[in-house]
Amino acid sequence: MNLDARRVIARNVLEGRHGFQFRWDSWTQAHDALESLSKSTAGAIVMVRGPVGAGITSLLGAFVAAHSTKVIAVRHDIFLSRVNLVDRVQQRVFPSCEFGWLKRVPKSLVEFVKLTGRRTIVVDDADIISHDKNSAEVIIDDMLKFALSDAEMLVIFSTRRVPLQNLFCKIKSVQTADISLSGSLTAQNWVDLKDQFCHWADSRYGLNIREHAEDLFATAIGSLEIAQAMSTLEVLYCAALLCDQMPATKLETLETEDLKWEVQRVAYG
Repeated sequence: MNLDARRVIARNVLEGRHGFQFRWDSWTQAHDALESLSKSTAGAIVMVRGPVGAGITSLLGAFVAAHSTKVIAVRHDIFLSRVNLVDRVQQRVFPSCEFGWLKRVPKSLVEFVKLTGRRTIVVDDADIISHDKNSAEVIIDDMLKFALSDAEMLVIFSTRRVPLQNLFCKIKSVQTADISLSGSLTAQNWVDLKDQFCHWADSRYGLNIREHAEDLFATAIGSLEIAQAMSTLEVLYCAALLCDQMPATKLETLETEDLKWEVQRVAYG
């Protein structure tokens, strides 16, 4: 493969456009917890949280895909920043309806849920719905409206916003569940991550990088956050991909930041 083609691949990898998502024990436990909660018929509110890169979006995406006929996935629209959650759900179910800044769950929506069984609402990153200092209270209040309605809906939302997390913890009127994904990797997680990522990237780009750069990928860690680990692994992969354009010194002897700079120099130079 010529240098230009390898540089294109390197830029895709460094910018996180490789499409890889690591699913380790924390992700699997969270997935199992959501599956268990989805079997309940009582109204409830579930919060999913974790650090950047922990896999929350992929977790909720996998849940929605597995329960597509039972879920109402709320999407965000930057042009509707002041529309509340009740309106957003209503519009997802009845696309032709107009936004009315609804203060309660409409009877039509309750009947729809009872007829179709689509009683689970999923909101990935509820922070985006926020628009003023009181928005956390408004969001929690809207979620309670769904859980306490005659449809007894299950609301699943993710957030990294502390005020929203704190208000969630004060809910007493309905069942709640707090699902937290860990962002810290063990040494074994790191080994698994390297194996899975290299296999994914090699398969996607038609390469065989890992086999020809074992020394470079021998990096060991104690405890590392998933986002930092992925960034490190992306740099290592690109260093192996562009090794013939890198400094004469052994790549594995370079500090991570120095290696990253050299990789970026070649990939974007």
